Amino acid sequence: MPERSAEQIRLEIAAERQRLVEDVAELRREAKIVIPVATAALVAVTILSRTKAPTRAAKLLWRLR
Repeated sequence: MPERSAEQIRLEIAAERQRLVEDVAELRREAKIVIPVATAALVAVTILSRTKAPTRAAKLLWRLR
């Protein structure tokens, strides 16, 4: 197996980093769709159950956005 140069390794790391950045961007786009739906569901549960648990869950979702 031929030895890889430092420059080749740097290029591979840069390419992997770019793929990770793209993956994170895709996850954020998906979260922007899921979080409002989950929030609406929590509001419905809160109205129906009148407990504090859905409120805590909503606060958690708010922090995650």
